[in-house]
Amino acid sequence: MKTILLIVPRLNIGGAETYTALVAENLLQRGYKVFTASGGGALANKLSQKGIRNFWLPIRFSTSLSAFILKRIIKKYKIDLIHANSAAAGITALKAKKYFKDIPIIYTAHGVLNNNHKEFILNNCDKIICVSKYLQEDCIKKGFDKNKLTTIYIGIDQNKFNSTVDGSYIKEALHIPKNAFVLSLVARIKNLTNKGHLDMLNILKNHKDTQNWHLIVIGKGKSLHKLKNMIKQYNLEKQVHCVGHQVNVTQYVAASDVIVLPSYFETFGLSLAEGMAMGKPGVTYNIGGCPEVVQNNKTGFVVDYKNEEAFYQKLLLLSKDKKLYTQMATNAKWDIKNRLSCDAMMTQLEQLYTEYIK
Repeated sequence: MKTILLIVPRLNIGGAETYTALVAENLLQRGYKVFTASGGGALANKLSQKGIRNFWLPIRFSTSLSAFILKRIIKKYKIDLIHANSAAAGITALKAKKYFKDIPIIYTAHGVLNNNHKEFILNNCDKIICVSKYLQEDCIKKGFDKNKLTTIYIGIDQNKFNSTVDGSYIKEALHIPKNAFVLSLVARIKNLTNKGHLDMLNILKNHKDTQNWHLIVIGKGKSLHKLKNMIKQYNLEKQVHCVGHQVNVTQYVAASDVIVLPSYFETFGLSLAEGMAMGKPGVTYNIGGCPEVVQNNKTGFVVDYKNEEAFYQKLLLLSKDKKLYTQMATNAKWDIKNRLSCDAMMTQLEQLYTEYIK
């Protein structure tokens, strides 16, 4: 039985964190001995209930101290391979590698890497997994070893994200009419432009055809208060529903008709893929890895970057053309199932692990 250690700074809700937890659970199911190492969090507690132990590592405080602690973990638990997530986790693993020259380190890049000295050290990992072809090409342009780079798309947990989830009571709770056209935006609210929150408000404010449209905003962040003030300023309190961070995000997405992500940058677009797995057409800007998630004119629409008017027109088309909507919803569900399944991701990861575990 091979022993895998997955490292991430924290195990709360987030892209890299969710990915780490999903990989850990599936490795356990596939017969591996699995541990995680992080600063803890809600997902760490969830994993412990399934028999996956988390070792505390103060990665955000000090990668050097974390590497020293990691050295003891590797030795005591006979770790065969380290799979790091986030630059800080990768750097921590590489610092620990000096004590164990032969231990392989796989690193998944969830965001854009910098080619400065601090992050370029990640080039010393045995393999760098990119979550999109866009990200892989960006790494090559920045001088990372192309022979160490590979793309493995994030797999979607379809036991959780599927079209059978019932969101009807959410619509009732939010006082959304049954015949409303409902959009969902799942993203951290760092500011009003980063994930396109302001773009969506502008669309609802500037077009009369959107009076029966509703937007469910799922997520929190330092600009949530600012977003709520803007909603009041635009007189959209009855149409825009800020529900904050939600553990059961699927029920809120299920209450919507379309998943939107008008981000100004995305390396992949996880919330798009999750919503599409639930049978929701995706609408997004042509940026980063988003066009690799949404197949334009088939599973949704990929709109010219920052073009609010074009974004609105595609949403309007979906709201009026029921036949087109139904076809795209069906296409979206099956495309994610066939192309971005969790099983496909895990098979590729296992093949990669096998190459490096002696």
